[in-house]
Amino acid sequence: MTTTTRGRRFGIRSQVLAVGAAGIVAAAAVGTVALTSLTTAGDRLDAVLELETALDVSRQIQTADADISGWQVAYAWDARRVGPLAAVDPTSVNRAGFVASSEALDATLAAMPREVLTAEEQSTYDQILSTWDDFFAADDQAVAAYALNTPEGTDAGDAVILGQVYDAYYQLLQMTADLHASLADRVDAETAAADAAQTRATWLVGIALALAVVVVLGLALWTSGRMVTALRRLRHSAVALASGDLTTATGVQRNDEVGDTAGALDEALGNLRSLMSSVVGSADAVGASSKELSASAAQIAESAGRTSAQSAVVSGSADEVSRSVATVAAGAEQMSASIREIAQNANEAARVAAEAVSEAESTNQTIQKLGLSSKEIGDVVKVITSIAEQTNLLALNATIEAARAGEAGKGFAVVANEVKELAQETARATEDIARRVEAIQHDTGGAVEAIGRIGTVIGQINDYQLTIASAVEEQTATTNEMSRSVAEAAGGTTEIAGTITGVSGAAESTTQALTQTRVAVDELSRMATDLRSSVAAFTY
Repeated sequence: MTTTTRGRRFGIRSQVLAVGAAGIVAAAAVGTVALTSLTTAGDRLDAVLELETALDVSRQIQTADADISGWQVAYAWDARRVGPLAAVDPTSVNRAGFVASSEALDATLAAMPREVLTAEEQSTYDQILSTWDDFFAADDQAVAAYALNTPEGTDAGDAVILGQVYDAYYQLLQMTADLHASLADRVDAETAAADAAQTRATWLVGIALALAVVVVLGLALWTSGRMVTALRRLRHSAVALASGDLTTATGVQRNDEVGDTAGALDEALGNLRSLMSSVVGSADAVGASSKELSASAAQIAESAGRTSAQSAVVSGSADEVSRSVATVAAGAEQMSASIREIAQNANEAARVAAEAVSEAESTNQTIQKLGLSSKEIGDVVKVITSIAEQTNLLALNATIEAARAGEAGKGFAVVANEVKELAQETARATEDIARRVEAIQHDTGGAVEAIGRIGTVIGQINDYQLTIASAVEEQTATTNEMSRSVAEAAGGTTEIAGTITGVSGAAESTTQALTQTRVAVDELSRMATDLRSSVAAFTY
């Protein structure tokens, strides 16, 4: 069975990948929004950090103002207290503190991130640097004055400090305060902007994430809904199929694997409906054929039974014919023995006749009686000749009867009995001839004048005896052939009886096989009925 594959434009894998791609795109969009927002917020925070650094530097500058001014006032007071020269000694405590604070101020001023300052702040910071230069220049003047170590120098130093230095100091305080205030305002503004950017980024990410979830979830629900609807139809059709209903089609038209499955299921249902119709037709045909086969088997079994019965009858008849042929064979054997005895007697008679010829020459006294005896011998010879002819005829009849032995065994027995009687009569005639010859021998003394005729007659007798012997030999050969034929007929009837017995056994075996066949046919009919019942459980 071949399944038609529908043209697929958007398969399940493609649909799932599309949902996944939509999720990836949504995630990328959310990430882009988040990255942009966070970058903006980060930039704001970086600006805040840089401004806070500048603000901290300005705060340190303010601290340095007070610190340096304090150390300066201290070493200026030392000029009055311990002397000006000692006051400006670099190793003195207050002067050393002033120098250290000045050096720290240089590091603080160098740490100011000027790139974050506005133009106004840059200007202010430049003024601060310039004012610090003025401050330290004035301090150098004061130190130089104090180093004179004179009252005038001390007064001059104090005047510088109270004049130029204080002016610079107060200017520094004001400018540093202004710079600090500006930076503080900017830090507050940037902090607020960073907080707003972070809040905005959070909202944007949340909104983008919500939109992405809605889009991806909607696409997933739409895709899964279409797929679930199709799968429910497939399940409905499959459940109907499981319950035996082959008429519920899926009704799914989709260009994906589910559509292919639905198409294959619809095609399978159609094929099953065709198959069920074919099975029902085949089951009905098998049921009808099994009934016809059962009836035919019953007829064959009946015929086989009759064949077996007739074979038994034929076997009995064949046995009877075989026994009859055996009897004929025995009679033929006896007849053959009698004929052989006749042949021997005929040969003996010929020998006696030859002796009679020689004795006739020496028995002239009995020649006259020999003539009468010779006449009687001629009569006896005629009888023997007649017997021989009848024997030949009977042998011919016996041959014919032997050919009919299968139909008339009794006729052959009669012929055999007649042959036997003729053989006995021939024996009696031969004995009579012997007596006649013996009488001739006794009377040969008085038959000298008839010696010639007696010799002639005896020669004729000798010829007849030879003829009889030859005929008897031929009869012997014929009888032997008849005996052989009868023996073969007996063997044939025995084989016929055996064959008929085999036919009877085969008929019985056929009857048994047909009985088993009827059982198998009945079982086949039952199976066809069961198959029809099973198919009836389906709706098609």
